[in-house]
Amino acid sequence: MSFDGDGTETRDGITIQRLGSISNVLTEWQNLRAYPKLRNRVDEFDLIHAYNMELHPIVGALSGRTKPATVGTLNSYHFFPRSVTMDSPGPLEWLYEMIGHPTTGRLLEYFVRQMDAHIAISEAVRDLYVEFGYSSEKIKVVPNMIDPAFEVRRDIGTDDKDGTTEVLYVGELSVQKGVRFLIDAIAALPSAYRATIVGDGDQRTTLEQQVRALGVENRVTFQGQVPYEEVSSKYGLADVFVHPGIWPEPFGRTILEAMQAGLPVVCTDIGGPADIVRNPELRCEPGDHEALAASIRYASENGATIGERNQRYVENEYSPATVVSEIIDLYERLLDGERV
Repeated sequence: MSFDGDGTETRDGITIQRLGSISNVLTEWQNLRAYPKLRNRVDEFDLIHAYNMELHPIVGALSGRTKPATVGTLNSYHFFPRSVTMDSPGPLEWLYEMIGHPTTGRLLEYFVRQMDAHIAISEAVRDLYVEFGYSSEKIKVVPNMIDPAFEVRRDIGTDDKDGTTEVLYVGELSVQKGVRFLIDAIAALPSAYRATIVGDGDQRTTLEQQVRALGVENRVTFQGQVPYEEVSSKYGLADVFVHPGIWPEPFGRTILEAMQAGLPVVCTDIGGPADIVRNPELRCEPGDHEALAASIRYASENGATIGERNQRYVENEYSPATVVSEIIDLYERLLDGERV
């Protein structure tokens, strides 16, 4: 069931029932609108799995009956203060942070905790939720899966690199993503290192000014937003992928894509990305551009070996078969009345 329109359809043998739109800037109002739509239908099901964090409270409020069992995926920090996400709130968000979050926001979070179980998409997410008072006994870590249809040609353009090392970033250009430290790292590395930045965001102008101030306009290229079906070609042209985030990002989809592409991946030692990148030589402290530069250099010097290992790693640990089996195992345990 979903709340993104009306009607029923079948896709790949799965029936999708759309129960109307409940979109609203206030999470409280969304849950109030969803409640009557779900209340009279919950007994039709043995288990409800909520994926949209904004609607976790309503599913938690429906927990505690004989059936259904309930589980929610923790894929964001929606109910946490903005100090965790490092967002810069607008006037309405700031007002909610001051008034709504300590009052009705606490009630919403209470209901989220009432679910029978939670799936954290990384160890970092689990640890942060436990730090905020969630029961570790109710949280199972199950990561996101790779897209098996995602394919990359690694031979694209390899004859035209002229001894350069092509560093790639794919993602939003926001403060939290730490792209400014990647630019500083490129400036600190030899001139053979170049960076391609794919994505857009409110920091783009600031980052372009930084590039000009450092005099590396010929070494850093901004390509803006690229359609998903064209992103694979960017990985195919790269030698190293970098995720320089400075906040505890829940996961790191682009890291999986880069590893599928056979690239060595460098990331900061914070949040979900650090759970994926196991080699300590390829991780560094957030905000330390010199350490980031050292990890980039290490990755470029050991790229082939690391890249092949990364491909095998994600195909084994993050394949749909592996991830889905973990979720089904949790379902079966909940239906048998067991703990996570």
